[in-house]
Amino acid sequence: MGNLGKTFKEMIQGTKGLYVASFVFQFLMVLFSVFTQFLSKVLVDALNETLGPGNIVDPLEGFVVQILTLGKGYQYLYDNKWILPTAVAVSGLITAFVSFWRFNLRTKAGARIAKRGRMKLYAHLERLPYREYRTQKSGDLIQTCTRDVDLTRKFMMMDLSQMTYTLFTVILCFSILFSISWKLTLVSLAAFPVMFVYSFFLIKEVRRRFRATDDSEAVMVDKISQNLNGVRVIKAYNGEKKEIAAFEETLKDYGKKFAREKRLSAFFFGSSDIFIFASRTVAIIYAIYLVFAHEITAGTVVISYTFVNMMVWPLRNTATTLSNLGQTLAATDRIQKLLSIELEDTETGSRPAISGNMVFDHVSFAFPDDPNTPILDDVCFSVKKGQTVAIMGKTGSGKSTLIQVLTRLYPLTGGKIVLDDVDINDIALSHLRRNIVPVLQDPFLFSKTISQNIKIAKPEATEEDIRRAARIAAVDGAIEGFKEGYDTAVGEKGVTLSGGQKQRVAIARTVISGAPILVFDDSLSAVDTATDLAIRSELKELQGSSTVLLITHRVMSAKDADLIIVLDHGKIAEMGTNDELIRNNGLYKRIADIQSSLG
Repeated sequence: MGNLGKTFKEMIQGTKGLYVASFVFQFLMVLFSVFTQFLSKVLVDALNETLGPGNIVDPLEGFVVQILTLGKGYQYLYDNKWILPTAVAVSGLITAFVSFWRFNLRTKAGARIAKRGRMKLYAHLERLPYREYRTQKSGDLIQTCTRDVDLTRKFMMMDLSQMTYTLFTVILCFSILFSISWKLTLVSLAAFPVMFVYSFFLIKEVRRRFRATDDSEAVMVDKISQNLNGVRVIKAYNGEKKEIAAFEETLKDYGKKFAREKRLSAFFFGSSDIFIFASRTVAIIYAIYLVFAHEITAGTVVISYTFVNMMVWPLRNTATTLSNLGQTLAATDRIQKLLSIELEDTETGSRPAISGNMVFDHVSFAFPDDPNTPILDDVCFSVKKGQTVAIMGKTGSGKSTLIQVLTRLYPLTGGKIVLDDVDINDIALSHLRRNIVPVLQDPFLFSKTISQNIKIAKPEATEEDIRRAARIAAVDGAIEGFKEGYDTAVGEKGVTLSGGQKQRVAIARTVISGAPILVFDDSLSAVDTATDLAIRSELKELQGSSTVLLITHRVMSAKDADLIIVLDHGKIAEMGTNDELIRNNGLYKRIADIQSSLG
C-alpha cells in the first residue's frame, strides 16, 4: 500500500485542487440526488393527506416541509400545490448542474494526472544509465509508462470516485431510512453482506480470465508488430501464407479466452442481480406490512424502495473496485520500482574546452554481471587533435565497447581516459557527449524529413550547412534525386531509404554537429567501396578541425588513417600506420591479404 500512496502523491502534484474539487462536487451531487428522491416521499404523503397535525410520521419529513414552506407549515403546502413539483424540478436541475461540473473536473484532473505520470516516467527513462537497458525489457518499460499509468489513473479517478459515491450514498440513504424505520432498513439491507462476499470471490476469477485475455491480446499485437517490422523478410522468403496461418492461431487463442471471460462476466452480473431483486422484493413486502400496521406511510414505502435501489447497485460494484485495487497495487509497484532506479547525473562536473586530444591510459572494462571476462584489457594509446584513428578487429574484440567507455555509457573498471589533460570522469556527461558524436552501424532516423533528421544535431543549421554535410556524407546526389529532395519524409525508422542511404544521412547528421570528436562505428558497412572512398575523401575536409575515430572491418577504409589499432580479445594486438602494419606481417596483414584475395 506504501507504493500506492507514494504514486498517488507524485501523480496528483499540481492537480490537487481539481482532484479535491471533483470529490466535493461528488458529495454535492449525491446530496442533491438523495434530497430530490426524498421529495418523492413528501409528495406521496401529501397526496395521501398524511401530512398534518399528528400525522407526520418522522421529524425529517416535517423539517423538509418547513424548509419548502419557509416555516409556514403543512397547510401552506396544501394550499400551494405547485411548491412540491417546483422543488423536485429545481433540485433535479441543481443535481444535473453539479453532476456536469463533477464530471468536467474529474476529466480534467484525470488528464493532468495521466500526463504528469507519463512525463515523470518518460523523463526518468531518458536519464537512466545506459547499463540499465541491458537488464530491462523494452516491452515492460512501455507497459509501465502506458498501461500501468492508465490503471493508476483509472483507479484514482474512476474507482476511488465510485467508492466515495457509494460511501456518500450509503451513509445518507442509510441514515435517512434508519431515522424513519430501523426495522425496514435492516430487512432491506439484510442480503447486502451476502451479495458482497459472493461478488468479491467471483470477481477474482473474472479478473484472472481478464488478465489471460489481456496477455493473449498482447501476443496478438506483438505478432502484428513483428510482421510489420519484418515485412521485407517475409516477402523475401515467400512467408505470407505461413504468417497468416500463425496469426490465425493467435486469433483463435484470443477469441477463446475472450469468450470465456465474457461468459463468466455475464454470469457474475446476472447472478448478482438475484440478490438485488431479492432485497427489493423482501423490502417491498415488509414495507407493505408496516403500512398496514400503521408504522410507516405510503411515502416511506416509495422512498425505501428508491433508496435501496440507490445503494444496492454501487455496493455490487464495490467488489469490482476492490479487485481493481489489486491490479493497481501491482501497477504502482512496477512504477515505483522503475522510479527507484538511480538516475544518471549528466550535469555535475567540469566543462573544459575539448579540442580532440585524447589518451587511453591502461583502460580495462568488464560487465558487472561477468567481472572475470574483460572486454577491454590494458588498452593504451594516444590521439592528437585532428587525427584519424582506425580501430579494427574481429567481432567481439572490443571495438564498439571502446567507444561506449569513451562516452561513459559504461564506467571503466581500470585505467583512465583523458581528453585534453582532463579525466573524462571529471567532465559533466552532457558536456562530454556534446563533444563526442557517434554514427552507429544501424543508425536510427526519426519519422521526419531528411533535412530535419540531419539538423537534429544542430537545430540552428542553415540550408547551406545541411547541403554541405550531405555532400561530405556522399548522400547529396541521392537526396536530390528524390521528388521532394531534402523535404522527403523518411518514414518510420527511415523505411523509405536504403540501408546505405540511412547510414549516409546519419553521417551527415554527425558531420553537421561540428563536434571536436567524431566516431564512425562501422557506419560505412552498408555502402559500396566507391562510396566509402568518396566519403573518406570528403572527410579529409574536416582534417585538423575534428578528431575522427573510425571503427571498421575494411582495410580499404582504414589504410589512410593516421593511426590503425588492431584489437584482439580486448587487447591491442598491433598499432601503427598501414605501411608499418603491413611490414609487421601480423594480424592486420592477414586481414588485408584475405580481403585482397576476395577482391
